[in-house]
Amino acid sequence: MNERAPLPPIHDPELDRRVKDAGASKTVYALVMPETEAAKHAILGNCPASPDAARRQYLEQFRDAWTGKQFALHEAFLARWMAWADPVVALSPAGFPWRYPTAGGSEALFHVIAAYGNRARSERFEPEIHVFSGEYEGYKAYAEACRITAVEHDRADWEKVGRSLPPTALFCISQPSAIDGDVWPQANAFFELLSAGAAKPRVLLDVTYIGSIAEAPGSRIAADSPAVQAVAFSLSKPFGVYYDRIGGIFCREAMPSLFGNQWFKNLTSLQLGLALIERHDVYDLARRYKHVQREAATEVGHRLGIALTPSDVTILARASRSDTLDPALAAFLRRPANNAQAGLRVCLTPAMAQMIGTAGPIPGGAS
Repeated sequence: MNERAPLPPIHDPELDRRVKDAGASKTVYALVMPETEAAKHAILGNCPASPDAARRQYLEQFRDAWTGKQFALHEAFLARWMAWADPVVALSPAGFPWRYPTAGGSEALFHVIAAYGNRARSERFEPEIHVFSGEYEGYKAYAEACRITAVEHDRADWEKVGRSLPPTALFCISQPSAIDGDVWPQANAFFELLSAGAAKPRVLLDVTYIGSIAEAPGSRIAADSPAVQAVAFSLSKPFGVYYDRIGGIFCREAMPSLFGNQWFKNLTSLQLGLALIERHDVYDLARRYKHVQREAATEVGHRLGIALTPSDVTILARASRSDTLDPALAAFLRRPANNAQAGLRVCLTPAMAQMIGTAGPIPGGAS
């Protein structure tokens, strides 16, 4: 039996345990909902020995690969996602003709960053990935893995950044924002500034929280801005399917390193993704669980001694620095960590899972 070697802690273990004991987490985890598992029941069927119609359809999609029939599934999923997200994301099909299924959002992000580094070496300029401080950690981690310099900026300085960003730099940004779980109101204006400053698109837009907000933003996310070169998405957070790895990317130009994904893809994940967005519109689950988020924020905040406010993203909550008297806890939850005045952000998934009954093992079955 292979034993897993213990991994070094990525957070202060004592503070991490304290936050988790309160029903929250510093890291953002997906919330598995009853609707998530209902969709899995629907596509898998319930009779392996003599397949029912659902299981028969599921099994047959893997057969006859030489016919190319499997192409239809990822093409249908990507087209349907674009229509599903349309109330929130302005994304022109004609402007992004290159589309690939990916294993969640992370695969898409890594390939764009790696391709950018390769282009820099080919065109002989120094590559730089730019982000706002407190953003999703993966952007910086992938850049460093590709030996690309990562530069952080205070989001309060967005106008200065938009006017001074080097024309060959790549800016990575999430909207809704991973910094605080809210829709960032200045994002579209920021894209306009970046559009004016370079001849080529230079934004990698990450919309992995689409489907996790309950209300329409003030204006749709301008994914079709001339500044945007690629739009990555995932169903992990909105549907609680993190370990099913369902995502995709829309690109203005071909992404050769993702070309093989047309064949090397997970049909089960794509079928599940299609079922989920067919069953629930882009606001549905966020609206259903908004009251659970509010209740969880109140309970977790009480346990931690923090006045938590629900974020736009349904599994997150935030607080100002002054909303807790515990400096160690504030430093632990602060985002960005290097800004003593920054707000705090927590993930409410542990508490919410307890409240809706999807925490712990599934009851029943053979012992």
